[in-house]
Amino acid sequence: SRPTLIYQGALNVGRGIELAIDTMNYLSCYKLIIVGTGDIEVELRKRVINQKLFDRIEFTGRLEPSDLHRLTSTAWLGLSLEEDMGLNYRYALPNKIFDYIAAKVPILVSDLPEMRSVVDEYRVGIVVKNRDPKELALQISDFIEDKKLREMVEKNLQIASMELLWSNEEHK
Repeated sequence: SRPTLIYQGALNVGRGIELAIDTMNYLSCYKLIIVGTGDIEVELRKRVINQKLFDRIEFTGRLEPSDLHRLTSTAWLGLSLEEDMGLNYRYALPNKIFDYIAAKVPILVSDLPEMRSVVDEYRVGIVVKNRDPKELALQISDFIEDKKLREMVEKNLQIASMELLWSNEEHK
C-alpha cells in the first residue's frame, strides 16, 4: 500500500544513492529499499540517520537472487541514478535495469544515452529531468499518481520482460 522505491546494486560512489536518500526528504509517505553492499555503505547509513529518514529507508545488505527478485517485484519504481562521471558511467547499461524489467517494475533512470534508449524504446519508465532532490521527488510522485501512465508502463513491461532476456541476447 505504501509506494516503494528500490535501489539494487553496489553501494559505491557515482551510483546516485545519495540523491535517492536526499529525495526521500520530499516523499514522506514513500519507502526506499537499498539492496547491496559497498564501500560507501557506512556513509550512506550515516546520511539516513543524520536526515532522520530511518523510518522510510531500509538497507537489506546483499540478497540471494531469488530473494532479490521477490523483493524487487514488490517495488513501485526501480532506481538507476548513475552520475555522468566519465565514459564508463555515461554509456553504462546496468544489470539492475534488466532486473527491474524482469520483475515488471517501472524504472527511473539517469539521462544517460544507453539508459535513456531503453526507456524511450520500450516505454518502461521515466528519465530523470533534474537531479535536484525536490524536483526529482515531484517527478516521482507525478509518475506514481498518474494512473494512466503507470498502466501503460505496466503493459509495456510485460512485453519488454519477454524481449529483454539473456537467452535472446547471448547469441549476439
